[in-house]
Amino acid sequence: MRRSPRDQERSLRFAGPERRRMPRYYVTVPVEFDGGTGTTKDVNESGVRFEIDQPLAPDQSVTLRLVFRDFQGGDPWRMAARGKVVRVETNGTAYTVAVRVTSYVLAEAPSSD
Repeated sequence: MRRSPRDQERSLRFAGPERRRMPRYYVTVPVEFDGGTGTTKDVNESGVRFEIDQPLAPDQSVTLRLVFRDFQGGDPWRMAARGKVVRVETNGTAYTVAVRVTSYVLAEAPSSD
């Protein structure tokens, strides 16, 4: 069941104090990794959570590739990140994977002109 943004906001308000050191950004962008593709659920400087159709193993090392599009007409940015799988949750036929990022590189995506 999909919750409305207002319901999500209410549940976040009563979830208790945030334990993360970095803010989480709820952004949906394609993510690629060796062996598959998926869609992000949220991203921050120290982690990425994404949904895929196959499980990854906890403690598995992964390299992720994401492309962030600028919604104000600017150039897109690419992110290449390395990390370890810290959590895998089954969600029907999909899997939600949380990766702790150990290193990343941000670069402006090449122009398609």
